[in-house]
Amino acid sequence: MRRVIHKLYWIWQLDKEEDWINEMARHGYSLEHAGRLSFEFEETEPDLYKYRTLFLKGSFGSRENTEYLRFLDEMGIKAVSHINYPGTCCVYTRGLSADHPDGLEIYSDIESRINVLKVSAGYMIFVDVFTLFGALINCMSAFNPYNSIFLLNLITGLGVTALFTASVVATVKLFMQISRLKKEREIHE
Repeated sequence: MRRVIHKLYWIWQLDKEEDWINEMARHGYSLEHAGRLSFEFEETEPDLYKYRTLFLKGSFGSRENTEYLRFLDEMGIKAVSHINYPGTCCVYTRGLSADHPDGLEIYSDIESRINVLKVSAGYMIFVDVFTLFGALINCMSAFNPYNSIFLLNLITGLGVTALFTASVVATVKLFMQISRLKKEREIHE
């Protein structure tokens, strides 16, 4: 039986997403496809698979990535699904729990994770500036003495201010995740 779950994980929540997918596997649902907002599972025996997400440089179908995924396949680790991001792709992999009792230990290029987070942070900075500009324009327009739609401008300005605040929080979380990954990279070097 197939089960589709719509769930949103932000880019800085990749570890949380991976933990959730593994929790679903412990309850007998194996991941068959992952999208940005939906996950498709097939009912299987509980704890049959362990999952791991990894980032690979370039597109999913590049020669280097195809060779690496073939190598993983020979080790019993299969690529289940993937999501492309600018300059990198997130690959969802799985292996049998019996073969990997302590979880999948796959080298995931930390630099690729950092790069995808940096690109996302760049987009978020654009959103921050755009929403700040919208909030300021609407709030200033609300208090213009010649304004006939004071309440509309005020409500819109406050709403856009809330969006601005949320986008700034998201941007800060992205930079915190980048910082954490850089420290992790230093430990591994």
